[in-house]
Amino acid sequence: MAKSSNTSAPTSKARSNAFLYVLLAAGVSFAIIPTIVVLSVAMLPTGVALLVERGKGWYCGATVGALNMAGASPYLVDLWLKNHTVDGAIDVITNVWAYLVIYGAAGFGWAIYSTMPAVVGSFMAMGAGRRIAALRDQQKELVQKWGPDVESVYEPEKKDKPANNPSSMAMS
Repeated sequence: MAKSSNTSAPTSKARSNAFLYVLLAAGVSFAIIPTIVVLSVAMLPTGVALLVERGKGWYCGATVGALNMAGASPYLVDLWLKNHTVDGAIDVITNVWAYLVIYGAAGFGWAIYSTMPAVVGSFMAMGAGRRIAALRDQQKELVQKWGPDVESVYEPEKKDKPANNPSSMAMS
């Protein structure tokens, strides 16, 4: 039997498209090398945050990364508008004030990430306290309206007592 002409070999058009994409990616990557140099140094705290927080979600990485990028953005814009060369990128990454701003912003991200659980917890505790006070006021109104019979204290059953277990009854 003759083989069908429906094989999965790439056509010359597909090969030329792939070559075009590789050529385009290579051109773009060479054009943004100064940006990559600055970001690879500037975004180190974000990489650490993403490595530290495995399995818990990406909250730390997102918080530190957002503020880290905010700290790096003025220097990136300066690089893009004034001197987008490798020498310009080296000027940025050797500037002590740039490090102070970029890593200081990342430090604020770490501070926000570490303090927010306590702040949110205290707000939730205050809200729960107000809700308890409101429920106690409602309970007092119900007692005044319906009498002391509606007032009761809920106490959960203790688990120390054996329940109606047939095996425990057989032993006694």
